[in-house]
Formats: sequence, C-alpha cells, structure tokens
Amino acid sequence: MAMIYEIPRGSLETGPMSLDYDSGLATIQYYNAGGVEITPTGVAAISVSPTLTGENFKTVYPEAGGQWAFEGPCGRLRVSLSGTNAVTAFVRVWRGDDARSGIPAGAFSGLRAMTFQNYIEANVKNGVQYEISSDTLSLANGASIDVIFTTGTNPVVIKNRLVKFNGTHLTTRVYRSPTYTGGSITPYFNLNDRNPVAGSVVIRTGVTVTAPGTEFGAPTYDIGSAGQGNSSLSTYSTLGIERLLAPVTTYLQRITNDSGAAQEVSSYLTWYEGGTDLPLT
Repeated sequence: MAMIYEIPRGSLETGPMSLDYDSGLATIQYYNAGGVEITPTGVAAISVSPTLTGENFKTVYPEAGGQWAFEGPCGRLRVSLSGTNAVTAFVRVWRGDDARSGIPAGAFSGLRAMTFQNYIEANVKNGVQYEISSDTLSLANGASIDVIFTTGTNPVVIKNRLVKFNGTHLTTRVYRSPTYTGGSITPYFNLNDRNPVAGSVVIRTGVTVTAPGTEFGAPTYDIGSAGQGNSSLSTYSTLGIERLLAPVTTYLQRITNDSGAAQEVSSYLTWYEGGTDLPLT
C-alpha cells in the first residue's frame, strides 16, 4: 500500500501524514516569481518530523537525481527554499511500506538473484565520486603542504587518501576551522564522464595558514624504507577507513616533511558528496 502527499505552491509544509508507512521519497518542482517552472541554482532543504506536532524536525540530505529519501514514520515534511533562487515550489511525497528496498520477490527463497557493488562503484555510476591529485617535486625539511577543503551543503565522505614520498619520514594532520588567507581555487575531477553531478566542495592551495584550527582525527606518521642506492621509497593509504566531513565546514590537510632532508611528495584524494544511508532518518 502507498500514498502520495503534496505540498502546493505557496506552502512549505505538508499537512499531517499517516505514521503507518515505513519510508518515503520527495521530489520538487521549482518556480520563479512569475510562476514559471525553472531549474534552480542551489538546492532546497527538506526536513521531516516523526510526529504530527512540535518542532522535532531532522534534515534529509538529497540523493542523486534530485530526490530526498527517508526511512521510518513521518508525520510532516517541511521545505526551505532559502538556498535557491526559486520563489515557490510544488512538492510530491510518496509514502510506502517498502518503497526503498528494491529487493525482488523470491530473493530469499533462492528463486531470484541480486547483484551487489561497493559504494565507490555505485558513487561513480551516480556521478558523485570526485578526485584530486598533486605532486611537489622538492618539499624542504620542516616545510608543509597546506590544502584547504571546504564542504558545501552536503556531507562529504573521504573514501581514500594516498600519499607517496621518497624520503624517510612524513606526517599528515587534518584540522577543522582553520584561519587562512590567500591561495587559489584548485579544480578537481568527477570520475563519471557520462552523467556527472557538479560537486559543491571548494579546494584551495597556496594558502597562508595563520591558525590550523582544531585537529580532527589522529595524525598519520609515515616512515620510508630504503631502496637501492641512496633512494627511499614509501607509500601510505587510508583505503577502507572513511572520514565523514560535516556540511558547510572548512578543513585543513597539512602534510609536513620531518625527514631531515628535502623530498618529493605526491598525493591523491577521492571522496563522495551527498546523503549517507546511516543513520536512518
């Protein structure tokens, strides 16, 4: 059984909805002051409440394709257009008992098969996996590479950080809310060339950091290993350990050469931007 609720233009909240459904999906059509449907700049904000009264609303983050999906009882759904150039909106809300599972009938009796893929593969296909890389040919002893990473309206999940260097020691730290000046915006890439979704992350390099902020997470200490002759070879990766970044927040990644001599340092970073499946809304 399913039910469709609507928020008409001029309103920003549904009327009371049945609490009997287990999940829901919302879509939005945007309009300008003249009542003409538009493709907006920015994204609306949607929140849901498990009750029919009160102000206990929880944010629902958008998914690929301009949809907002949520789980659990929902008595009301509220929309904010403050982050867009739209004046009014028409919202449809689908409620159902199992709207998001997508599990075919017979899957648990051996009569139907299901395929599985990891998150990065799914993110790439949905156009929401991004990457950036850099190479510093000679980083002086005691010097640092500072990169400012500012998130947009969506959460960001760092999927992997890979660093290579040819010295004997390197330290990487991540900070929240640094103070900095200058620098330039550095472009990054979407791993999807078919249906990419523009990311809202802004990356700046060449900045001057006056205060690093609050350290976020454990530092990474990396020790090089000797190669042939006088060379040293080392690589470290954080693959499999995700780091979840908050929306509308600025972070600093600082890679410091503490090996006692200049060395070459290259780095690679890949991340997902969008809503997360946990915790359930």
